[in-house]
Amino acid sequence: MQKASGVNGAERHLLTLLPALARRGFDVAAWVMVNDDGPSYVRQLRAAGAEVTSVAAGPDANPVAAARLVAQVRRHRPDLLHSHLVHGDVYGTAVARVTGVPLVSSVHGCPAFLRRPPLRAVGRAVARNAAHRIAISTAVASFLDELGLALPGRLTVIPYGIDQARWAPQEGEVEAARRSYGVGPDEVVVGVASRLIAHKGHDVLVDAMALVRAEHPHARLMVAGTGPLEAALVAQARDRLGDGARFLGFVDDVRTFMLACDVIAFPTAPEFGEGFGLAALEAMAAARPVVGTPFGAIADLVVDGECGLIVPPNEPPALARALASLVADGPRRAAMGEAATARAATRFSLEAMVDATAEVYREVGPSRTGV
Repeated sequence: MQKASGVNGAERHLLTLLPALARRGFDVAAWVMVNDDGPSYVRQLRAAGAEVTSVAAGPDANPVAAARLVAQVRRHRPDLLHSHLVHGDVYGTAVARVTGVPLVSSVHGCPAFLRRPPLRAVGRAVARNAAHRIAISTAVASFLDELGLALPGRLTVIPYGIDQARWAPQEGEVEAARRSYGVGPDEVVVGVASRLIAHKGHDVLVDAMALVRAEHPHARLMVAGTGPLEAALVAQARDRLGDGARFLGFVDDVRTFMLACDVIAFPTAPEFGEGFGLAALEAMAAARPVVGTPFGAIADLVVDGECGLIVPPNEPPALARALASLVADGPRRAAMGEAATARAATRFSLEAMVDATAEVYREVGPSRTGV
């Protein structure tokens, strides 16, 4: 149960998790409250084989949507509910109380608004009523503990997992991906894949790439994603990078984008409250080194100097030095990429994520599950 206005990290996570749970024998039904581009997510869930019911979200507090969700739960009679993101938690808590179905709540970030009343009180109400909470990283778990948003003994850290076999590049795929994006044989591409919103660090990256290109003019920036800052960032890049940057808009095939890049940047600022950073894990699974800041799960994902580089936030010169060191050294990029894909496969596998989630389900309710 969740609210969706597009396909971002949490949604891509569920596009992997839900079919994997179904393959394990769980009876999975997804209830999605949709706004904006939410129908695109619903279509992708259905294409992945999930049973999906779409409910118009409307305003933040929508009794009509709540009543429809209650009706769905009473019709399906699931053994447990699993909510995702803040709106899903709020509606999930209400529906669980009305129907008596136990609730599992997954927390995907550390949003600053949960530090402020009245939303902090709402978060604590979810914690009191949830049979269990799942944090997607140790950073999120620490955030929940700090604010009293999880009860003792009812919190488990389950990192995102990834199907390594699907992401690992096969023979000829990198060359084909680079051709599809018009990347020249001598160009080194720094990529970033995330929403174009405040505190994701795109402005810092553009300034850093201007410094990199002063030394390495064959370096290029490719940006996958859309958002309210797109026009401002395009103007900034035009001024600082000239023809050295491309803004691609929404990219449906993230894997091909990753394979077309040589390095993936993840310059998130602490103000964003990053929970995990799925794009960083996807980059690692695709054998691409990550240059990122130590927030969310990046410090857990990236071993500094082994499968990527960790840099301080909001410092273009520091980010530029890290990127330039990889732009200039192809063998080092390749070695880090190999280490990254090995770490993704061993520490952040799809199987481990599904095993841990199934264990939470077994603790909370029997095996037939509505999500």
